[in-house]
Amino acid sequence: MKKLYTLLLFGITSLAFAQNIVSNPTFADGLNSWTATGSNYALPTLITNDGQDDSFSVQYVATATTGFDQRFSVVPGATVTVSFWYKAARTNGATTGNTARIWSTFTNPSSATPTTPINPPGTTGATDDPLRNSNTYLPQSATWTQVTVNSVVPTDATVFQLQLRAYNGATVSFDNISFSSPGATLLSSSSFNSIAGLKLYPNPVSNGTLFIETAANAEKTVTVFDVLGKQVLKTISSENEINVSELNAGVYVVKISEEGKTATKKLVVR
Repeated sequence: MKKLYTLLLFGITSLAFAQNIVSNPTFADGLNSWTATGSNYALPTLITNDGQDDSFSVQYVATATTGFDQRFSVVPGATVTVSFWYKAARTNGATTGNTARIWSTFTNPSSATPTTPINPPGTTGATDDPLRNSNTYLPQSATWTQVTVNSVVPTDATVFQLQLRAYNGATVSFDNISFSSPGATLLSSSSFNSIAGLKLYPNPVSNGTLFIETAANAEKTVTVFDVLGKQVLKTISSENEINVSELNAGVYVVKISEEGKTATKKLVVR
């Protein structure tokens, strides 16, 4: 019987899964869309005869710390749900020892410390952050076991890196990986960098007109979310001028997508 291993943050109630925006979550397309971000990290091996619900999964027989990931733009204050299935064992058959874990972090690439993790609300570091497995390791499991983690995007975060890791001496399999969060979008390797020449002004805006300029000045999709992650405006335009007169005074997050790249900015409306 499949076991269910669930991690919950702050007693947040179980949420109905929103749309999964992980690309290639079941590895039916090999390792397409996945990257290995980390010193000497490598992508896992594709397995074609042992999946959680089909034939495909991925596996590490780890001889050092390694991992694979995808990145997403996120909206501050929005809920986050991560789910995945795993199997793990010590390669030498030992009953104790490091195995695997989720190690996922929020960052703000536009800040003075672009790679420093930003702790989710109510946490102070890795030791009490379920998105980093509370700095512990997953239990060994010979059968497919599900992990689900709920969290909230920190106020100053704009990017979420979903990463799963395996550790020296462990044989670990992963499958059926899911990430959902209101307003979030997948960032490809090329779109992770900010849009060149992006300028958003005036900010604060008080006259109902927001200007968005980029180096390309191409057609843009502009989406605005409130601090709860609710979409309050969406428009597609080739013009620099965006009408925000319908927005109430407050703090918002503006997501701009242009030519396959995405950037997220905070906006204040007065």
